[in-house]
Amino acid sequence: MCGFGVAAPGVVGAHRGFPFDGWVDGAVRMGPLSWAPMTNGLTPLLVGARGYTHATWRGAFYPEDLPSEWRFLFYSHRYPALLMPARAWGPDPARLAAFSEDAPGDFRMVLEVSEAHLARVAQVAAWPHPVVAGCLVRLRRLEAVHKGPLAALAQVLPVAADIRTCPAGCRAALAALGVGVCGRPGQGRPPAGPFAVSLVDRIDRRTLGAALQGLAAVEAKAGSALFFCDPATALSGVEEALLLADLLA
Repeated sequence: MCGFGVAAPGVVGAHRGFPFDGWVDGAVRMGPLSWAPMTNGLTPLLVGARGYTHATWRGAFYPEDLPSEWRFLFYSHRYPALLMPARAWGPDPARLAAFSEDAPGDFRMVLEVSEAHLARVAQVAAWPHPVVAGCLVRLRRLEAVHKGPLAALAQVLPVAADIRTCPAGCRAALAALGVGVCGRPGQGRPPAGPFAVSLVDRIDRRTLGAALQGLAAVEAKAGSALFFCDPATALSGVEEALLLADLLA
């Protein structure tokens, strides 16, 4: 079992430069968030929200007068990672180039891939590196038709599968393909595999602790990630997760 540790000062991600420091709009004044990347002894733990364009974040997170096309730049300089919804990037790898240019060098994205687009995405041979850290494939259930594309994609990028129904043998089948299993700590489902991803909807200390401990228990050689999906609580969840991971180290 591996525990999360805090990287030494000065490593990548220890401090995020914030080009919007001093931007004031009403009560909004955002400065840089200092953080050090947590690791499971192998790779840094990525922590972020699912999506960045939520309308409810305007005024609460984004300044009221911030142009919408600057939101990704704003988010990526504030937080270390993002789960990019499938609809936000295509699936079209060419659209990711602009994100790569805007983000800091230590920022990472995990790309959501729908079941309908899996076969198409699996044919992509090159991805923007290192900003794209992996893929999260959404499936209703694991079918034979999915195995070839999943295996092909896992040869190019770390992959985890978020499967609604995963009966006995499903996890072993994914492991044989080199694909991780997405965890849902709120539902008692731990992550597994070489790329360990957990998704959190409702936030409370017990769920956060279970999420971090579940990820720490996996020797995820391709990386680990924790994402918060509810727009109303995602950003507070990200910040609390970073602090809690530090305490659990």
